[in-house]
Amino acid sequence: MDRLACVDVPALPLQLLLARHPDWKRHPAVVVERDQPQGKILWTNERARRRHIRSGMRYAAGLALAKDLQAGTVPESDIAEGIARITAELRGFSPKIEPSDRQPGVFWLDASGLGRLYPSLTDWAQRIQRRLNRSAVYGRVVIGFTRFGTYAVARAGGHSVQLFEHPEHERCAALQVALECLDLSPPLRDRLERLGIRNVEAFLALPPGGVRRRFGAETFRLYEFARGSLWTPLRPQAEPVVHRHPIQFEPAEADVHRLLFRAKPPLCELLDGLASRGEALTELELHLTLDRGPRHVEHIRTAAPTRDERQILNLVHLRLEDAALGAGVTELELVLHSVRENQEQLALFTHEVPRDLHAGNRALARLRAEFGEDSVVHAQLAEAHLPEASFRWEPLEHLTRPNPRNNTLRPLVRRLFARPRRLPPRPRREPDSWLLLGERGGAATHRGGPYVVSGGWWVALVHREYHFVELQSGELCWVYYDRRRQKWLLHGQVG
Repeated sequence: MDRLACVDVPALPLQLLLARHPDWKRHPAVVVERDQPQGKILWTNERARRRHIRSGMRYAAGLALAKDLQAGTVPESDIAEGIARITAELRGFSPKIEPSDRQPGVFWLDASGLGRLYPSLTDWAQRIQRRLNRSAVYGRVVIGFTRFGTYAVARAGGHSVQLFEHPEHERCAALQVALECLDLSPPLRDRLERLGIRNVEAFLALPPGGVRRRFGAETFRLYEFARGSLWTPLRPQAEPVVHRHPIQFEPAEADVHRLLFRAKPPLCELLDGLASRGEALTELELHLTLDRGPRHVEHIRTAAPTRDERQILNLVHLRLEDAALGAGVTELELVLHSVRENQEQLALFTHEVPRDLHAGNRALARLRAEFGEDSVVHAQLAEAHLPEASFRWEPLEHLTRPNPRNNTLRPLVRRLFARPRRLPPRPRREPDSWLLLGERGGAATHRGGPYVVSGGWWVALVHREYHFVELQSGELCWVYYDRRRQKWLLHGQVG
């Protein structure tokens, strides 16, 4: 019978945060969605849980429970780097490793056929744990037979290494796991607790139709996963291939065009090697050793896996032109990251000419190469108290096709100004003479409101009375009266 192992690195983002701040280990510590009082708590350590601080709370609520609460954010890039590093460590113990795409820090390993390489599977698991400890992370290893069984027991804590000899023993242990140990959203966790459902056995006793109808598709997916209905074979992550080529310069070279001229032949040779193996470039690293100063590294990501020599050289040229090195280069090392090429099937008939997403992604790659990785962003909605904080800018990796909805009425769009504009005071007689936008907009004709936004005691008390004001020209303005400052301000326009 095939054996499966689950390696759980609990609260991996929190472990990464505490590795950056070792002194926080003596205090309650959490990872927050954003470093603001209303930021949501995502992961907590044991000291925080003893103070009744749980994931899903706001940072301000956590501070009310523990004045010495330490909090920080962990970027997605750091989490991805941590997962990649742990995956690389685990490759020495199993050829097939699947990192979870839903829970950072959970890995499944194929443990079949390892009995001849190690004295026992327990010894194999103990070696995995020692390797994780040397990587400054703590993890648990559970060896069993099913995905959910090993995952649930690993998440429950207890022994750092656990081996099940029979599938029924694994199932009995998984049924007793508390639901709060699993990857449940805080609202769902609280709803199930109010119903008295606190472990997997009680959860699976619910009728399937009722779970889908009452709790939604995501909860039903977890229900099916726990029942074993969503069985899938192990999907091991392909090992990334790295190719290196150093180039020496004597004397040191500072001219971008000459650097590019020397880099072109070895780069083309490396790309030819990728073509012979059926691989394509995903990322190019430029490791520059300077004549004076520290070693400099530039990362260039392509829009999609490619072997297009002209496109790659263009990105390298843009990045080197923008890089402020401050000294000549004595060595340039090319580091290529590649994956197996995925040939796209060509369509026989094209009924309409779609937008060229590949061209758009290539344009974004050029922008990132010239202006940096954070130059291409998109707005993402966020939960916040004030309108101007209700969205944040996040990096945009790839363009996607639009999915417009059919609306019978043209929706109105509220456009906010970066900084609210101060308005002249309202006259006693209105709407005859209140000119919000000067003479071009005309006087105000209709006004709706007030819609009060009040609070913000955790930073600075805010009391705003919002109004929609229609002008003679037909323009619709969104204004508010700041009660504390006793001023009228224009926050945006609707069109």
